[in-house]
Amino acid sequence: MSSPARPIDRLDVHTQAPATPARRKAAEIDVSSVLRLLPLICAIAVLWLSTRHYFGVVQDARFYAVEALRDLNPGRYANDLYFQFGSQGSFSLFSKLYRPLLEHFGLSAAGLGVAIAGQALWLFGLFYLARNLVGDRFLWLSAAIVIAMPSLYAPYFGYGEAFATPRPFAEGLTMLALALLRSRPLWTVTLLLLSAALHPLMTLPGMVAAFVYLALGRPIWWVLAPVGAVGALGLGWAGIEPFANLHRTLDPQWLSVVQLRSLQCLLTSWPPDTWLQVLNGLGWGAIGLFMLEGHQRRFLAAVFAAGLGGLVCTFIGGDLAHNVLVVELQPWRSMWLVMVVVRIFVPVIFFCFLVKRVANPFGLACLLSIGLILVSSITKLVRLPFSADFGFLAFALAAVALAAIAAHVGWTDPSKRRFRQVLSGLVAVAVPLALWDWDGRSPWTKFLESEEPAPPALAAFLPQQATAYWENSTEMLWFKLRRSSYFSCDQGTGVVFHRETAMTYRERADSFWPLRTTDFTQTKSCSSLDKRPKPERTREGLQKFCRREKGLDELVLIAPIPGAQARIWKSPILFQDIHVADGIWSARSTDRFYAYSCADWR
Repeated sequence: MSSPARPIDRLDVHTQAPATPARRKAAEIDVSSVLRLLPLICAIAVLWLSTRHYFGVVQDARFYAVEALRDLNPGRYANDLYFQFGSQGSFSLFSKLYRPLLEHFGLSAAGLGVAIAGQALWLFGLFYLARNLVGDRFLWLSAAIVIAMPSLYAPYFGYGEAFATPRPFAEGLTMLALALLRSRPLWTVTLLLLSAALHPLMTLPGMVAAFVYLALGRPIWWVLAPVGAVGALGLGWAGIEPFANLHRTLDPQWLSVVQLRSLQCLLTSWPPDTWLQVLNGLGWGAIGLFMLEGHQRRFLAAVFAAGLGGLVCTFIGGDLAHNVLVVELQPWRSMWLVMVVVRIFVPVIFFCFLVKRVANPFGLACLLSIGLILVSSITKLVRLPFSADFGFLAFALAAVALAAIAAHVGWTDPSKRRFRQVLSGLVAVAVPLALWDWDGRSPWTKFLESEEPAPPALAAFLPQQATAYWENSTEMLWFKLRRSSYFSCDQGTGVVFHRETAMTYRERADSFWPLRTTDFTQTKSCSSLDKRPKPERTREGLQKFCRREKGLDELVLIAPIPGAQARIWKSPILFQDIHVADGIWSARSTDRFYAYSCADWR
């Protein structure tokens, strides 16, 4: 017969455990560990916030937001150039998952929440991968270098983005998958498939790196490479998308649009500053292959092969052969993973070089790592002193964070305890300052993203069923008025995937070019292919334009055309367009918009 439960069992747990010296010591160690890590966590948070400000639903985040908005109300965007011949949303589940959030929380809150979630997953993936590769000793230095160094890996593209797209999620999941490759390969497969459902192009480099890593350990895996190639060819001959494009070539007209509007897809179109970043990453990778050993070298070799292979495939398949499938797959994106992994290994490379040369190799490796970041940050600040993304306050906050990391990781001498405490206090104060500075949304952006109905004067400004163009603010039509946009440079993002989009984009760009609208000042890729026509922002130019673009009803400009009567809407919020495009500072603002009905000018 079992004895009844003693009523003092619960009491025993609470009275005896604290009296155990071993448990008390373990609890003290846990508390001290958390307190020791807290300044480092704060420093990483400050670094992230000061190098990745949030500017709202901007850049590529707009495309995924409008994809979700179209799913909610397809008719409103039926004639939009971005959707007219097919869009990128068909390759990802992201917009389907984004849609209920937009519906319940609105554009502004949903965009902010998804951006934060993506960044949190990205940082978790980074720390998990870095700890797996370099251990706890180098973890914080590696994370700091990845976060604070320039993230550019291709023209206009950087890893760890701060806005709501599937890319941060795919990158984070891919890093997690690779970190689990040795210990839990089934989890690696699962995470890579999940990542591919969100953004297959960003996941592909991780899949290739995982395959190469396995093949370097067991050469039997190499057999799958020709099998996969034969399978892709077979799917292409069978006409199964997207492999059917394996047998298609970009014709000269289509290619000319891709070379201008999507120059990142062709290596020969990359600007020198991008090549400088890429070659820097490949250079560090080559040094790492020479200095690292064991698992680290094997992993870096796999990632390096995936990255270099992506560039070679892009050059041969895209630049030389003009193959549609290769251009669509964009294998150059493999460089995001190379840049992240190489930078994780930078402190280890410094240490390996110094270990037999100096008395304190780790301390000096720490100083060199922090110095590398500071030099890069100062260079960025000098080149773009008025950048909203990284100004003098952001640099000061980053410097405090880097000093705190150096003090807590590299300067562990007990005599420096007071100094570390001071830096811990400074970095704690820096966190709320960085949070305050992080939200860079302008009043105009907040106005466009708000769920408040458009002011009556704005709602009546354009006829409901009219096709419309709004100069330099596709967001006004997409987000505030929830309607189609006739043309913008941004809507040419699909020229790689759909020839019809490319040809229509080219025709409309050539029509708008004589008006010299501000769409053409954003970047070098936002330009007309035919630059011969002179500026015609006149009555005669407006008439020619409207006669050529018979599908456009309403033209809204931010400056009036001399001698042409227009309807005027005065905005309650000042419109500000401040940006740096290809190193050129540009700023303009207005609170008046001028609408011209093309029916009056044909």
